[in-house]
Amino acid sequence: MDIKRLLSNFYFRLPRLILRGIIHSRTEFLFFVLMANVLAWTGNRCGALTDPFLSFLLPLFDFYLICLCINWLKRYRMGWIITIPITLLVFSEQFLVLFYHSHLSLHVIRLIAETNSQESSEFISSVLTQPCLWQALAITSLTGAVAYGLGRLSRRPFRCRHLILFLSFLLIVWSGVRQLSAYRKVAHCFMSASIAECDKPENIPHLNTPVVRLLYGLAFNMAASQELHTLAQSIEKCEVDSCSFRCPLIVLVIGESYNKYHTPLYNNDYLPTTPRLSALQEQGSLFVHQDAVSPFNLTSNVFKYMFSTWDDDDEDSWTAHSLFPALFKKAGYRVYFLTNQFTMESNDLWNVVGGTIFNQPHLSELQFTKRNEHTYTYDHELLDELPPVDSLTATPTLLIVHLIGQHVRYDERFPADSTRFAPHDVPTTFGGEQGKVITAAYDNATYYNDGVVSSILQRFQETDAIGIYLSDHGEEVYDWRAQYERTNEAQMPPEVAHYQYEIPLFFYLSPHFQLIHDDITQQVQASLQKPFFSSDISNLMLYLGGIHCADYKDTKNLLSPHYDIHRKRILRNQIDYDELMKSSAYATSRH
Repeated sequence: MDIKRLLSNFYFRLPRLILRGIIHSRTEFLFFVLMANVLAWTGNRCGALTDPFLSFLLPLFDFYLICLCINWLKRYRMGWIITIPITLLVFSEQFLVLFYHSHLSLHVIRLIAETNSQESSEFISSVLTQPCLWQALAITSLTGAVAYGLGRLSRRPFRCRHLILFLSFLLIVWSGVRQLSAYRKVAHCFMSASIAECDKPENIPHLNTPVVRLLYGLAFNMAASQELHTLAQSIEKCEVDSCSFRCPLIVLVIGESYNKYHTPLYNNDYLPTTPRLSALQEQGSLFVHQDAVSPFNLTSNVFKYMFSTWDDDDEDSWTAHSLFPALFKKAGYRVYFLTNQFTMESNDLWNVVGGTIFNQPHLSELQFTKRNEHTYTYDHELLDELPPVDSLTATPTLLIVHLIGQHVRYDERFPADSTRFAPHDVPTTFGGEQGKVITAAYDNATYYNDGVVSSILQRFQETDAIGIYLSDHGEEVYDWRAQYERTNEAQMPPEVAHYQYEIPLFFYLSPHFQLIHDDITQQVQASLQKPFFSSDISNLMLYLGGIHCADYKDTKNLLSPHYDIHRKRILRNQIDYDELMKSSAYATSRH
């Protein structure tokens, strides 16, 4: 075969042979590639940043492989088995970009996994009224129409046909060479038993295509679940050196999605959403801390940091440490866990896959003496499961109450007879009428939560008990833009940190407790202006329990005279909160 014939085959025949799968599924290929590029363009406009060049070229090979599969399945009239899921993937990601300002990241996948069936139903019903959903549907439909039109046109003879095929062939080959590295890294993460291994810079693939983003997110979260077995082994090995039972009854109430600036406890000019807690503050029983921050705006990540005795200054893995409820149980405390979200009997995906430190059976046994079996529509119903006060005071007890709080969908968080505020009452100027309706629902949920939390705390007003309330994370509710819930911008604005990561924290010291523990009362009063990171709550809890162990860090105990007020508070393992806020409009208002 002469050189001329060889070059002719390379130019004319090889591209057509290699691209056969695309040629017979050209509409699907054009649609997927166009959507990947639309996602990159809208994402960069919405703060979900990707590399424009790589976002244009890398998806070519992903969708080439997908179209090969579609073309093969078409022989059996089953091409839809792949076409429909991939279409849903790119549509869903377009919605995420417009609504959450985030691509399908590992955090979004974790959020989806930890959302139970009730929350999913509520979320779907809430987003049906969101313009972002219909914008995403319109963009996807328009892109599909363009792809169909281009696919029809490409079937007609036209000049430069072979040149376009040849250039497409070269681009797909180049894309494939680049994507092989991404596939290798994703496969490595799937085989790893540690997210630390997946999260090493050299093991993170280019996240510039929808398919790789999805696969890496799934692999990362599977590795997170495998870590639980290692964690259980570490807990079994942890030792408690001694325990003085400094506070015989400790009540920890954990809220959900609490925007503290929607309360007069932190914003004097806001609606009276917390009349009962404000009354306790005036009576001298409630001490409101002013500067608490959460490391994440995602519940599962927050709880890993809150409940673990590991922190971001430790050089080893978090699975090499313990969980503070397990240390309380080892020390001789009874540990009750009442939750309105995570129950052992649930059939929801998040509970079944064991992706939580609470519901893996062995971990639950290591931590808790007793826990509830059912969740309820409203948090007040959970309170019926609280043990009698006499029972709680009989022996040293740690009581943890985890509420559903103000989790979206807000209008499902309170009964109709607890409605206090109407849309015209709320001060927001964002989001039009819908913004006012959603904000009013959130404020009513906060008002209802005020009743629930104050009811829990006041049960112990005649006992030697200390209560602590904090939320897992904050929530944005039409505060500075037409947006609610939580987002995941690549470059976090100070406003997002302000509303989504700052959290309420307050102490309830019963009058009886204050008489007995004047030292702790003074320590609490002295701590109210100190910066606090919720991942350090374990050290505070161990101090209150009088528990001495290797994992306790005195410099991270908020009530200690040795507390490090310069401790860095790193959001999402990336952003120094205090540095971010220094030059913002909130710099002076926080202190």
